[in-house]
Amino acid sequence: MNKLLTTITLLCFSVAVNADESTYSNPIVFQRFENTETNSATPDIPGFYGGASIWVMESDGSNLKLLRHPGRGPNAKHLDHPSVSSDGQYVIYAEFESAGIGRQGEARLYKENLQTQERIVIREQTDCAIHHATLSLDDKDLTYNRDCGRNRSLVTELGNLEIVVDPVELGGRSGNGMSAGSKVVYQNEKRSGEQSGRTIAIVLSEFDKQENRTERQITDWKYRNRRATISQNGNFVAWQTNSTTGGEKDDILILDLNELNAMPVRITKSPANDGHPFFSRDDEWLLFESDRTGNWEIFKLHIHSGEVMQLTDDSDYVSTRPRW
Repeated sequence: MNKLLTTITLLCFSVAVNADESTYSNPIVFQRFENTETNSATPDIPGFYGGASIWVMESDGSNLKLLRHPGRGPNAKHLDHPSVSSDGQYVIYAEFESAGIGRQGEARLYKENLQTQERIVIREQTDCAIHHATLSLDDKDLTYNRDCGRNRSLVTELGNLEIVVDPVELGGRSGNGMSAGSKVVYQNEKRSGEQSGRTIAIVLSEFDKQENRTERQITDWKYRNRRATISQNGNFVAWQTNSTTGGEKDDILILDLNELNAMPVRITKSPANDGHPFFSRDDEWLLFESDRTGNWEIFKLHIHSGEVMQLTDDSDYVSTRPRW
């Protein structure tokens, strides 16, 4: 049995739920922030991340349900980057101990049962924040950021190997990774000190059993290329970028890794921002977030036909970071 789904229970509790309402055939999990005029997060938490909650819905947008709330006030948590297992039974996410201080505090990874809402800690380290976790689409590998003070690293667990994925750019930072087999795709950021002027490249690293590494740079550092995702078979990579608009709004590009000299294809063409793509397990669809309606909502796009379906519609929330 997969090591990610067999861990000692460190913390759990049970909540009574209706079995019919909590059973999903192809669940989508995502983050939500309360939408306020003064803060993109919750109004009483002006902190770094601000207290996101975890929600779940069916792949057509039905059966929408709040899975876990971070709380409010000075004791509020922040819940971050959920992933769902291939059998639709579990969600993995990070919980920051304080929404007010974000990455400056500790964060651990939890695995939560979608039906019972029982949860267990699966990754934690004293004085560290483990976050931005992504479970591979076949459930075999886990990739996450591990911040221990000023020592910030990207970690991928490929089978029985724990590998720190060092940045390609000397003095830069790697993060937001995802694996498929021996491949890990991630963003490699140069240090600029300015949020608006961030320069980020997408890099694909492949490791053998001796942890030898082969690099393929998917993009350059001229623009802000980020939040890459890789298909289950490792043949396609998608990411969001502002390179298509000269550094303005974000679009989503997709690249066929097997086609020699292939160029990225722009698959979203809205005048708004589109981001956080995530492949379906059959490689037919992409989940993504967009503010094309005037509010951040969750959409899915059929890769071959270009059909787009809106899955959430609630201006009380900022809906973001969808995965299935």
